[in-house]
Amino acid sequence: MKKSALAIAALGSLAAVSFAGPPPPSKEVVAPPPPPLSYFRGNEFDVGIFATYVTGTNGGGGTRTTDFADGDVVTISGGSGSPHGWGGGMDFTYFFAWKYLGLRFQGAGVSLSSSSETGSITGPNNSFHFSRSNSFSAAAGIITGDVILRLPLDDFWPNIHLAPYIIGGGGGVFTGAGGNTINTRFPELNQRFNNASSNVENNRGLGHVGGGFEYRFSPHWGIFGEATYNWVGGGQHNFNSSVKNFVQTNFGFRFAF
Repeated sequence: MKKSALAIAALGSLAAVSFAGPPPPSKEVVAPPPPPLSYFRGNEFDVGIFATYVTGTNGGGGTRTTDFADGDVVTISGGSGSPHGWGGGMDFTYFFAWKYLGLRFQGAGVSLSSSSETGSITGPNNSFHFSRSNSFSAAAGIITGDVILRLPLDDFWPNIHLAPYIIGGGGGVFTGAGGNTINTRFPELNQRFNNASSNVENNRGLGHVGGGFEYRFSPHWGIFGEATYNWVGGGQHNFNSSVKNFVQTNFGFRFAF
């Protein structure tokens, strides 16, 4: 009887296990993989150091003629080139907590040069003709404040730490020419020629738009290249010596903190 009872108990235990089904699954939660690391962050302060090239867009020169009461005719004619030159500068950018939007302050200095301009004076009835040529050069400072919008691509594609961006804003161009005057025995020629030369020296406001790309090697440093088109107010724009509209191209290093 005891053996029968033990057998029956064992069979009952096996039946209970078989009807109970498999053991309950583990309740341990598996953490999702971390999001890809972006090298571009919110509340970021950036410092850029760059080389810059500036070239004017007003093309060829122009001609201005003045007739004086004594019969003298004074002509100032520009060359075929636009002001252009190399320089360098720095920029300072702060990106808000929403890392796609920031504010930037940028300053650059360039050495501008242009082709020669020729001034001439012709006497009454072509009784005499005198001409003088002089090239123009000037140091210029360009200061701008901008709004910047960027799109870090490593938000979408891991390990592609590239961010295209667009900028827009305004500022000023500050120039000063040196040695761009002539002194001849003809006051009328001196006046007209030097007025054209002084057109380089005027400080003017500007507005600009542009864009660029920044590539990060780490969250703290990278390289960039950008270009802006600048509209400059004032000046005698028909002369090639005038600082009118220009394209500025920058390329250099950027450090993020």
